[in-house]
Amino acid sequence: MKFSSLAVFCALVLCVFSFARGADVVSIWGGARGTVILKSDGTVWTWGANFGGKLGIGQTNAVNVSVPNEVHGQGNVGFFNSVTAIMGGEMHNLALKPDGTLWAWGANFLGQLGDGTVNYATTPVQTGLLSVPPLAFVTKLGGRPYFSLAVKTDGTIWAWGANSVGQMGNGTVSTNPVTIPGMVSNSAPGGAINNPLQVTCSRDVGAALLTNGTVWTWGSGGHGELGNGTFGSSYLPAQIPGFSNVTQISAGWFQILARKSDGTAWAWGNNFYGELGDGTTSNKSSPVQVLNLSNVVAVSGGDRHSSALLSDGTIWKWGANDVGELGNGLADINAHPNAAKLLTDKFGAGFSNIVMMSARDYHNIALKADGSVWMWGADDQGQCGDGVLNSTGDLRPVPVTGLGARVPLPLNQQPDIQPGNLDLSWTCNTGEFYSVEFTTNLMNGFTSVLQSNVLSTPPLTTITVPMTNDRLFYRLRF
Repeated sequence: MKFSSLAVFCALVLCVFSFARGADVVSIWGGARGTVILKSDGTVWTWGANFGGKLGIGQTNAVNVSVPNEVHGQGNVGFFNSVTAIMGGEMHNLALKPDGTLWAWGANFLGQLGDGTVNYATTPVQTGLLSVPPLAFVTKLGGRPYFSLAVKTDGTIWAWGANSVGQMGNGTVSTNPVTIPGMVSNSAPGGAINNPLQVTCSRDVGAALLTNGTVWTWGSGGHGELGNGTFGSSYLPAQIPGFSNVTQISAGWFQILARKSDGTAWAWGNNFYGELGDGTTSNKSSPVQVLNLSNVVAVSGGDRHSSALLSDGTIWKWGANDVGELGNGLADINAHPNAAKLLTDKFGAGFSNIVMMSARDYHNIALKADGSVWMWGADDQGQCGDGVLNSTGDLRPVPVTGLGARVPLPLNQQPDIQPGNLDLSWTCNTGEFYSVEFTTNLMNGFTSVLQSNVLSTPPLTTITVPMTNDRLFYRLRF
């Protein structure tokens, strides 16, 4: 097969200077021994433990997947796509579609999937079809452990799942699963907590951040996580007194964190491992300031550990560290009540340029500005996504396999030994997912996908494609 030298040159130049953003990671979450991410192409990927089928790969057996796998489609047909937001629960996951419908998969023994049953789902099922009216026009998600929250376009908040301590926020308590989403009290149009900026859940408490900077909570505050100065319960939403100017909230297991508009971080609830970051290990029923932190842009609560992302792109950690949650190269059973900067990754390089982070379960996730995803902490079920299971945990950040940095790579092409075929090859240092696109006219751009989600095999990846027209041009895209 002969090629025009100009054609090959033009294709290679476009490959070299094309930064691919079609499948970049835009959201990171995790639950019990598992991780879930959303890419900008609307696909959802999971790895770690498959408790209850929460990996969404069409099976319930307790497999451990240590590299990203794409969530399968409804009924195990094709793949799940067109997703705009995700939320990772303890043993289930949620996904929001552009039409405002909500989908869930995984364990369902407490009604976490909201589909009117307690049946587990190994691929996505629609949430709230049996609600009155059916749950639709959803714009925001909240959750983590065994119940979930959703906000609709009319500003109402809906809840489902466990309600043993009043998590539904409607004045009721029940040991029976709430399998059909219902409205949280005081959230109807004109209600006190209508149209919240954000919702989140700890194990036993729901929380809503309003646009006026106040925070409202409900459920069981046995560790102080209601933030109202007591260790009791509130089955209806109530405002945390004297606490305002809040711009973001994030619930851990038994603690809740908040960021204020002045860049300070605050926390309340359980503090046995120092997860409140106030220099003590005593529980707090009212918000206390996390010490020695300023210029905070985001906070995140995990199970017994907490995180803050600063404006300089660094992550600060505090709380438990028995499996390396703090990412400092050590593991111990001591409390760590003071925030400390995460300094280096597994390879000894400085760990910075972070644009998004999440403390989840006993592991952590971070997204760098270059598009690479890094994880540390518990890795006994493959939840750190680096291709191995590490029973002692990853004590410093490791890169997730197949989610490498956005770097332009030249796509080499030459005729295959079989007539009519073409070999496309590229080199890289880590396994990364690519799509191969082609066009017949460079002026029209690259609008056709030849192969998608190709996992590269360092140091050289080669794929063979049919070639029947020497005016085809190819490029790589993440």
